[in-house]
Amino acid sequence: MDIQVPFILLGLGPVGRTLVRQILDTHKTVAQRTGIQFVFEGISDSSGLMWENDGIPEEMLQKILRDTDEHRRLNGVADLHPHAKLNDILRPGTILVDATHSLETTPVVKDALEAGCGIVVANKITLADEWSKAKMYYDHPLIRYEATVGAGLPIISTLRYLLDTGDEITSIEASVSGTLGFLCTALELGVPYSVAVANAKNMGYTEPDPRDDLSGYDIVRKALILARTAGWPLEMHNLTSEPMYPPTWVSRTVEEFMTALPSLDEMYAAQVRLAQSEGRSLRYVAHLTSKGGRVGLTSVAKDGHIGSKSGPANSVEIFTHRYQEMPLVISGPGAGPEIKAAGVMEDMLQLANILQNRLQPMNL
Repeated sequence: MDIQVPFILLGLGPVGRTLVRQILDTHKTVAQRTGIQFVFEGISDSSGLMWENDGIPEEMLQKILRDTDEHRRLNGVADLHPHAKLNDILRPGTILVDATHSLETTPVVKDALEAGCGIVVANKITLADEWSKAKMYYDHPLIRYEATVGAGLPIISTLRYLLDTGDEITSIEASVSGTLGFLCTALELGVPYSVAVANAKNMGYTEPDPRDDLSGYDIVRKALILARTAGWPLEMHNLTSEPMYPPTWVSRTVEEFMTALPSLDEMYAAQVRLAQSEGRSLRYVAHLTSKGGRVGLTSVAKDGHIGSKSGPANSVEIFTHRYQEMPLVISGPGAGPEIKAAGVMEDMLQLANILQNRLQPMNL
């Protein structure tokens, strides 16, 4: 008999919506392979909480997917409970999934942990907060956050496995931005920087304001998560970052920014030519050690694990005492809601087994 595991989803953005779809589409296969069936007990967005004690029916979930998007909220689909209702429904064995992009979920996560829930986090902001506030996300056995770096790639679980088996991580080299990977590949092919950025924006690879990606700040967050998982409790100020535009352009409108981009074409073309003349590739890389790190454009070996990757592929090299001469490498597609939602589901499956083992004595 399948074990039914209730869960509550916070956030109906691209990852949250894709997770709903994936669970609906794969629940029979997942139950057959794992014996676990997830029950949608609650879904929350900024407008309120939908909650059903016996689980939200599939027909309603399909309606949610049809009738909500980035502009339309849950309150247009059904009557909702206030967010405060979450405190009444959290109980041992439930999994809470944070698929938001906000620090406001932190109190809910704390309440859920106290109630004996498992937590799956796809929200980088909370894990990149100052260490005194973020520490619980790295220390608690009932929290998983694989999807925060590299989407569904097993990067976080690999770092944990290394530490759990007594290895010591010495440095990490990471190319973990699909957007900037796409951009660097375009530059290598001779596409002008301004055209490459415009193409990435038009294809939906960047945020509506490309500076959100070109600033490198998202990669800094990911780098901080990697460092902290490796056992280095770094703060944001321990990492330096280099945006791919002049700092004085921050105050410009998006239109003004895009119009000014051709003035940078020759500068980036020259950097690419220099790297190519040395038989190397230009990639946006995070270099991390226990003392801090740097995030920015870097000339890397063309035939190396990072330099040989093209387009939105992610690649992470982990150097340890066991892997000194040749790093442990994890590579693959590291972007997109489908992959990220699958990473969330894998975390949910791991926690479901842990939670059931904890609850078992109570059921005897």
